[in-house]
Amino acid sequence: MMRDSHGLEVTAASQAAVDAFDATIMSYLAFANDIGPRLKDTMTLDPDFVLAHCFKGYLFHLMGAKSLAARAGKELALAQAHAAKVTSRERLHVKALESWCHFDLQGATNAWEAAARDHPLDVLALKMLHYTHFYMGNSHNLRNSVGRVWPAWHDKLPAYGYMLSMRAFGLEETGAYDEALSLATRAYELNPNDAWAVHAVAHVHEIRDQRDAGLAWLERCLTGGGKQWNNFRYHLVWHQALVLHEMERSDQALALYDHAMWDPASDEYLDLANDTSLLLRLEMAGVSVGDRWQVLAEKVKGRKDEHLLAFVDAHFMMPLAAVEPDHAEQLLSSIDAYMDTTDDTYASVSKAVARDLSAAVFAYQTGQFESCVETLEPVRSLVHLVGGSHAQRDVFAEMLIEAAVKAGGLTLARSLLYERVSARPRNFRAWNRLTYVLRQLGDVDGALSAARAAQDVRHKI
Repeated sequence: MMRDSHGLEVTAASQAAVDAFDATIMSYLAFANDIGPRLKDTMTLDPDFVLAHCFKGYLFHLMGAKSLAARAGKELALAQAHAAKVTSRERLHVKALESWCHFDLQGATNAWEAAARDHPLDVLALKMLHYTHFYMGNSHNLRNSVGRVWPAWHDKLPAYGYMLSMRAFGLEETGAYDEALSLATRAYELNPNDAWAVHAVAHVHEIRDQRDAGLAWLERCLTGGGKQWNNFRYHLVWHQALVLHEMERSDQALALYDHAMWDPASDEYLDLANDTSLLLRLEMAGVSVGDRWQVLAEKVKGRKDEHLLAFVDAHFMMPLAAVEPDHAEQLLSSIDAYMDTTDDTYASVSKAVARDLSAAVFAYQTGQFESCVETLEPVRSLVHLVGGSHAQRDVFAEMLIEAAVKAGGLTLARSLLYERVSARPRNFRAWNRLTYVLRQLGDVDGALSAARAAQDVRHKI
């Protein structure tokens, strides 16, 4: 029996195949741009490599396109054909892929948790848990899935730096910002090509509204355009554009969208989510985005029936409702039909909150602001269930505030903005919007106080 670089038993035709797979997983952890070629090399060395077939199936699902689900199913069949001869850990990966092919993210998560519990150095299981906990809105397990195995890890292990950045991100998403920043910075020092470390630091600066520090960090890390990374570099640029937007440099944010984010050849859901959410933020701030909605709508209108992630459908709704309302209504109808006929992770999240979230986006984008408020406000505390990060979901919080203002619900807008500045006292846009709302309500003293706070935080780094 061969072993990988973390000492785990791996069933393969040769140690060379195991080593090649190790290199593939390290590239995956780094969001490197050579994952595909490395995996191809692995499978050339061993066409029956069960764990490699599982990973290839994972990649098809990770791309977030229904058209690739069948290809993931083929990888599952190839893995199952040889599953009897592999270790119990590897069979758990086969089980995880089987669950995922049935769109049962919880089942896949359970299998990876079992693998990590018995084999705490199974970095592939741990990274996949990072994904599923993230997209099931479970920030505590995003953190704890790493915490449960942390005593087994040390700095002599090859993937230790990547584990640091995963731990850092889980800590950031659960409010432990100082520790998150420390670990993510350490991860970056160990490996400047660790995109997740770059990402975790960016998140800490974003949630703390440390605009200058956040921008300087991203500009430093994206020197040369981040070409060593795969399309995840667009998400890092998205963070950079958000900072520019918060600094009232929206023209530069839009230029960054055009020249460093937008990829006309990409259909990856994360790229489309980056694009749509940035445009909505800019529009809510009064920035004209021209025909960019139309171009995005053309990309997503043929994907109304995919329903792989509720997070994705809510973002697909943004361009459709903006310029293709008929297609947007069809997306809502398709969500309804899916909920009525299917019992999987997507359907359960849609019933709890995601259908209402997509309906609220539709209402906002079609100018039905009162309907947006009536739909979103009762379920806003559940929006985390659609997955994504605090930074990504923040667009929905901003949308609710803007809808309340536009619908004349100024007291609700005031409450939401007081809540926002309490949680983010350095957020200039929130203080500025609160100033406007208080003036509209005739609260002169409150408006003056909010205006002073806005100017104070505007000049803070």
